[in-house]
Amino acid sequence: MKSIKIRILNALLVVDIGIIIFCILAGKRAWFINTQIGFFSSLAVVVASFYSYRKMVEQSIANGAVISSNDELLEKIEDPHGLYDEEESQEAILEETVEEDDKKITTLEALKKSKAFISFYRLGAYLLLALGFLYLHSANILHVPSYLFSIMLPPAIIAIMLFWQSKNSKESM
Repeated sequence: MKSIKIRILNALLVVDIGIIIFCILAGKRAWFINTQIGFFSSLAVVVASFYSYRKMVEQSIANGAVISSNDELLEKIEDPHGLYDEEESQEAILEETVEEDDKKITTLEALKKSKAFISFYRLGAYLLLALGFLYLHSANILHVPSYLFSIMLPPAIIAIMLFWQSKNSKESM
């Protein structure tokens, strides 16, 4: 059975080849340029988002943010600050919690905590998307319907492929 990454890559490649063939047969050079710039910049955004989210999850696992059992998860949801633990007094824990909340978070700490949101990969991909749009607009070859269609394709294809993969994996269990 093929890896889901290879299946997604094959689907994206087939769709892009179909777009190229359609644009060549239609004889619209502007459509071709719009669809290719939109398709690859949108694909860059999706890949960068997946990669930054993956790095964030890996870092959370390394830091021990993942809870191993359902009992621990339920306990953490019901008592996130450990106020009902019998080992320490409730007042000491309450004071400790208030002190933690009162600490100011520095900009560097905030950036470390929001790595998926402020990822250089994602920022670069969005910059590529914006520069592609600006290029098309400044060259007076921007065709909005074909550009928007091509931006929509990679996320839709990837979502459909992942949905089918999850559906197939549930059926095989």
